Amino acid sequence: MKTTHLAWLGWALALGLLIPAAGHAGNLTPQYSAATISLANTTVNLIPSTSGSGDVRGIQCYFPSTAGGASVKVIFTVDGGTSTSFIIDPTFLERESSGAGQFVSGWIPMDIEFNSSIQVQLNNSLLGTTTIRCWAAWGLN
Repeated sequence: MKTTHLAWLGWALALGLLIPAAGHAGNLTPQYSAATISLANTTVNLIPSTSGSGDVRGIQCYFPSTAGGASVKVIFTVDGGTSTSFIIDPTFLERESSGAGQFVSGWIPMDIEFNSSIQVQLNNSLLGTTTIRCWAAWGLN
């Protein structure tokens, strides 16, 4: 009798772990965006304001080997709400061993879900000036 209950408990736990994963199986329309920011005190769109539901999967940025303290602020506006942001500072990034010795963030996983709209911007106000290239992997449902 105890083994029957344990078996059912095991199946219930497995099902409980699979249901959330099934709800987030993927997007119908994957997107890939790129942007370059190089002028002081500017803001550019990495993902222009778009409508629909989906999620942002990740972001990656490259800084030149001469970054000289320049950072980039990544600004997210989800569903038209209050914007949130974080700063990517090349001081803390790995450096390419080949090529130009660029600073590389690698893909930063995000999983930011949105229901009606998304906009992702790059800003370098008071963060130094250099050419920073970023990419975003995202999708619409």
